[in-house]
Amino acid sequence: MTVSIVIPMRNGEPFIRPTLESILTQEGVELEVVVINDGSTDGSEKTVADIAKSDPRVRMIDGPQLGIAPSLNAGLAAATGDYLVRCDADDLLPAPGTSDRLAAQAEYLDQHPDVVAVCGTYTTISDKGKPLSSLYTGDDPADITAELHAGETRTHFGTYMTRTAALRELGGARPYFNGVEDVDLQLRIATLGPVHYQPLDCYRYRLHGTSSTHTQPSPQRVFLTDTARAFAKQRVATGEDDLMRGNPPEVPQDHAPGVDVREQTQGMLIGEAWRHFRAGQRGKGLGIMWQATRTRPLHPAGWFGMVQVLIKPRRRAIEPLTKSSPSQPSHG
Repeated sequence: MTVSIVIPMRNGEPFIRPTLESILTQEGVELEVVVINDGSTDGSEKTVADIAKSDPRVRMIDGPQLGIAPSLNAGLAAATGDYLVRCDADDLLPAPGTSDRLAAQAEYLDQHPDVVAVCGTYTTISDKGKPLSSLYTGDDPADITAELHAGETRTHFGTYMTRTAALRELGGARPYFNGVEDVDLQLRIATLGPVHYQPLDCYRYRLHGTSSTHTQPSPQRVFLTDTARAFAKQRVATGEDDLMRGNPPEVPQDHAPGVDVREQTQGMLIGEAWRHFRAGQRGKGLGIMWQATRTRPLHPAGWFGMVQVLIKPRRRAIEPLTKSSPSQPSHG
């Protein structure tokens, strides 16, 4: 079985080389990599072209320049693999030896022909590639189909391996959800059959200020994410959602700033610090809380956490002021 890795890219020069290197070192599967160059004006196109010259598994196609969803769909149309994985141009796959993610997921789908997709865990990293937080998505294997029908997503779409034929049957990503199209895709995949979760290390999601998460206006992202979740419940109740019926709600045109990358980074570090503290690792929790404090030294959340980790016995540990949901970072 061949696995296609689809990478939408627009001005990905700072990150695309390590992204491709993290993919091309994967083992245990026949691999193709499809990079969709969606109007890049920096040096990323040349970087990919140079890599493709030395590795025939990589090819680059032109994107429609209509947003992330049409770009992803161009990659889906070009993919020849039996299974498909989306990786953003600024993210990474875990290093071989750390995780045999592609081989393990492909084997799982081979052995479970009724399963449409399988997903796993992920870690957030800084703009320099430093691990920030391993978001808690569950310790045990699970059929998460019912969760998706209820509008709940527990992980990042980059952790998914999906049957390519299933994504095509869905019609790919829906441009209405540009920016959170991956949330909508997760929820719609479950309409075709079972989706399983395996607690396997699958993805490195990079936090940086130029990602779409941090440049798209927050009201639009929140509205579209909430709408995708509401549509999942509509499909269960009626077999269709308002977009399928041709009358989706109007997307607000609020130009408020996107998610602040330092705030999101601090929130994830605080959550990771408390996770280690509750596991009895006070010293490690304190070190991570100090990183959180340094991220935004004028914000009280990190300092409050430092004091609590220092003085509270573990059984009385309180919840952090700032939490981050594993479903929040929809994509880079």
